[in-house]
Amino acid sequence: LMQAIKQATMPTDSPLLQLDPDISARDAQLVSTQKGRKLRCLGDLLVLSDSQLKSVFGPLHADPSTVERWCEGTRALPLLDVSVTPGFTMDGGSSKPQKLTSLNGLEPLTQYSITITLSHAPYKTLFKAPRMIKEVGQAYTPRFGKVQYEGWWAVLAQDTELLAVKRISMQGKSESTGVWANNGEVRVEGSKNAKKAESRTAKLMFITPETQGAYVLKLLVMSDAYLGLDQEYDVNITVGENQMTLSADASVISKEKLAEYQ
Repeated sequence: LMQAIKQATMPTDSPLLQLDPDISARDAQLVSTQKGRKLRCLGDLLVLSDSQLKSVFGPLHADPSTVERWCEGTRALPLLDVSVTPGFTMDGGSSKPQKLTSLNGLEPLTQYSITITLSHAPYKTLFKAPRMIKEVGQAYTPRFGKVQYEGWWAVLAQDTELLAVKRISMQGKSESTGVWANNGEVRVEGSKNAKKAESRTAKLMFITPETQGAYVLKLLVMSDAYLGLDQEYDVNITVGENQMTLSADASVISKEKLAEYQ
């Protein structure tokens, strides 16, 4: 609902309508049904090159400036990279959190955390940013009359049970160190002279199941500003005896899910 409000559209409308106020429902349908292209979702459109974008929108409108504006609107949407790594636990009798090296061999009914990093993958583009985008973390909402900001809800679940939820804001002001903080729970990192932050890092706490075995947790990353850009990943854990090895430097996101989005 929040996505639809910020984009001034209905939840059942095509996500392509948020690219520009002049795009009609018919235009959106023609883009989705073009011969020779498999545009299953909005994410498929974001990974196209500049020339491919022009070839998608070009046949829909005779005015080159309108096609250019639609391409700029596409480039204004975030191409989000998501990575998940093992976090910390208070297990082991220590009063300080212990860094995890994997999500394998976890203790039953024990609190652990995973670390989630959201970052905007850079576009290779010659299109200019829309004029309405004036600051870091501002969402592209051409149909809404007030400045809105980009945020993501990270939701961790096991089957129908909600384990953890946290909102991650992409808004932040640069400091001399190039690091932002949000109540100590969300960390923003970027180079000192960067025009916008490179990433946001947050942790999600969860308690392991009582029964030993292998489990697949679901991680949902849902936008509060954009339609059609939500992502879903598998996070694999094992409770009890070690059955697999997972480096803390490696993403625990299912490679199949990641490839499906890209």
